[in-house]
Amino acid sequence: MKLKYFFNYSISLIATIVLLEVVCLVFFKSLSGKPFEYNTLEYQRSARIAAILEKIKNYDESQELHMFHPYVGYVARPSIYTGGKTKANEYGVHSAAGYPYPYKKQPNDFVVAVVGGSVAAGFTKFGETFLKKYLHDHGFNKNVVLINLARGGYKQPQPLFYLQYALLSGFEFDAVLNIDGFNDLVLAAKNIDNHINPIFPSGFHTGFLSKMLTSQKFDPHTVEQLSNYYSLYSNELRLLSFIQKPPFKYSVFLNLLGELWTQRNLVRIKQLEFDLANESQRTMTEEFRGPQFKQQGNKYEIVAKIWQQASKMLYAICKANNLVYIHVLQPNQYVKGSKPLSENEKKSAVAPNHPWGIAAREGYSYLVSTGNKLKNQGIPFYDLTMIFKESTEDIYVDVCCHFEHKGNAIMAKKIAEIVMYEVGKQALF
Repeated sequence: MKLKYFFNYSISLIATIVLLEVVCLVFFKSLSGKPFEYNTLEYQRSARIAAILEKIKNYDESQELHMFHPYVGYVARPSIYTGGKTKANEYGVHSAAGYPYPYKKQPNDFVVAVVGGSVAAGFTKFGETFLKKYLHDHGFNKNVVLINLARGGYKQPQPLFYLQYALLSGFEFDAVLNIDGFNDLVLAAKNIDNHINPIFPSGFHTGFLSKMLTSQKFDPHTVEQLSNYYSLYSNELRLLSFIQKPPFKYSVFLNLLGELWTQRNLVRIKQLEFDLANESQRTMTEEFRGPQFKQQGNKYEIVAKIWQQASKMLYAICKANNLVYIHVLQPNQYVKGSKPLSENEKKSAVAPNHPWGIAAREGYSYLVSTGNKLKNQGIPFYDLTMIFKESTEDIYVDVCCHFEHKGNAIMAKKIAEIVMYEVGKQALF
């Protein structure tokens, strides 16, 4: 009797597991957003485990990914990984191609300094190959080199100051590509909201660093948030490490569980990072807020004016140094009519009530109109807010502003056309 009961129980259990595996296989793509492929999922899981281990291993260092800089506000701490496989160099930025800094022109080089925030930095990483190809296909036979001077969170006048810093340090360029707009609007406006001078670096990016410099220890709330932050990583690591072992790695159900857990965890980690940074800028001590700023007028008009003046100064520096100057207003998903959002983008790349999304929605028109004034004043300004207007595929990857390969390929094609035109127009070669 007991043997029969055990047999029936075993059959039921096996049937349930098989049914669960089949159901998960059928719905895997619709639930996770990607097809079920053992090798691909195992590779991605292995990469995620390695990234988490690196994060936990560098716990002490990871609190100080940035350091203050006397000219540009802050830079990445040299030799620290802040994303991807590339360490920051001694100039506090990343060069995915591994170019030596300060870069010296080689025969037949066409060297472009790229300034701006994280979207500009991403273009040097993902867009250089596309830009080279498009230029070469149109008869531009020089060796195109993109030198990254951009950093996440940079807004004017940081790119302006970084270009001056680079030129004085001996960098050799032929052109300057300024890709910006989002930070200059959103982060500068948030500075005003938090009583931080809008010309000063983003309080969102310097608040936590200033707290570390002015406090011997964190307040209990910050300690609790940091504990939760690293607990998210630790719990995910335990689950993924378990799934990675045979025979569990062959289970469709466990693969789906791991994938959904990671996706959910990434959202929670991003939210915690935002909350930590937002709280830090709100409670920033007075010495890091800059001269008292008395708001007179619309905050978006104020920050757009700063952005406009900085671009005019960049152009003047380029003219004085015989450099081609190109100013590009980056696209953003919150600009009405700028892109038909895919289903994935609607889920993962748009947060209508996010403070940054609200600011972008309310304020981008000020950048567009101010950019048109730059163009009328003879500045080589190009509004690319509508560059993805006909693109229905996935491009945006987060609720801020970022895109990777597809978006940068489209950007590179348009920027290649602009480079060809401006090189001829500015007649420097």
